[in-house]
Amino acid sequence: MKIDTPIDLAGKVAIVTGAGSGIGRATALLMAARGAKVVVGTSRAESAAPVVAEIRAAGGSAEPGCGDMGDPATPQLLADAALAAWGRIDIIVNNAAITNAAFLASDTNVAEMVAQVWERSFAVNVIGPALLCKAVLPTMIAQGSGAIVNIASGRGVQGDLGLTAYGASKAALINLTLNLATQYGKQGIRANTIVVGMVLTPSVEGAVTSEIVDLLRAHHLTPDVGAPNDVAEVIAFLGSDAARFVTGATLAADGGITCHTAPYADFIKMYSAGGMLGTDAV
Repeated sequence: MKIDTPIDLAGKVAIVTGAGSGIGRATALLMAARGAKVVVGTSRAESAAPVVAEIRAAGGSAEPGCGDMGDPATPQLLADAALAAWGRIDIIVNNAAITNAAFLASDTNVAEMVAQVWERSFAVNVIGPALLCKAVLPTMIAQGSGAIVNIASGRGVQGDLGLTAYGASKAALINLTLNLATQYGKQGIRANTIVVGMVLTPSVEGAVTSEIVDLLRAHHLTPDVGAPNDVAEVIAFLGSDAARFVTGATLAADGGITCHTAPYADFIKMYSAGGMLGTDAV
C-alpha cells in the first residue's frame, strides 16, 4: 500500500531566514503550501517581495521581514513581524548565511585571513541565528511548543583547503543546536540541524564552475547533487508535529557526501577503468 501524505503545517507560524532565493525560498513556498503562515526573512525588501507575492497569489499567508542577520536588531524585528501578524511563532528556520562570492573568496586559510572575515562570518552565520532563537524563545516557552531548524553544511563537519570561517561558523551552529535542544526540551521546544551537501541554488551556480560541480557530484552517493526542494522537504518535516520525538539531531541531507571514505570517488574511477567495479570493490 502506498502512503503519500504530505507534511501538514496548518495553523503554524514560521520564520524562514535567507528566504529570498535557494533553499530558503523553496522552504518558505513549501511551508506556505502545507498551511503555515510565513515570515519571509531576507536582507533586502526587494528580495522578499516576490516570494511574499507568490505565496499570497497561491492563497497562502506571508509577511516580509527584512534586515541583515549580522545586525543584532534584525532577529527581534523578525519575531515582532510574526507576532504582530499572527500572535504566535511555531517554527524558525535559520537558513541565512553569507553566500556572496566576493566575500567567500576572502575566506581562505587561517594564516591568510583577516579578523573582519571571521567577525562577519560568525555575525551572520551564528550570532544572528542565536539572537533569533533568543527573540522567539519567550513566545515558544509560553506556548509550550516550538521547533528550531538550523541549516549547517558539510563544511561544518569536515576540514577543507578554504572557507575556514564559514566551516567553523557552521560547526558552531551545530553546537548551538545541541545547547538549545538540551536547555529548552522540557519546555516543549525541539532543535535540530540539517547538514547540507551540494545544492544547486542560484548563488552556487553563479559561484562555481561546472567542473567543480562534476567533481562534487562524483563524491555524492546519490545520482546527482541536490535541489533546493530536497532540503526544504526535510526542513518541513523537522518543523512539523510528525517530528515531535526528534530533537538534538544533526541530520544529513547531503546526498551522502559526508558519510564515506575520502578516496571514494577515486576508487570508483579506478575500479571502473579496470572493469573491477562490483559490490565488493569499494
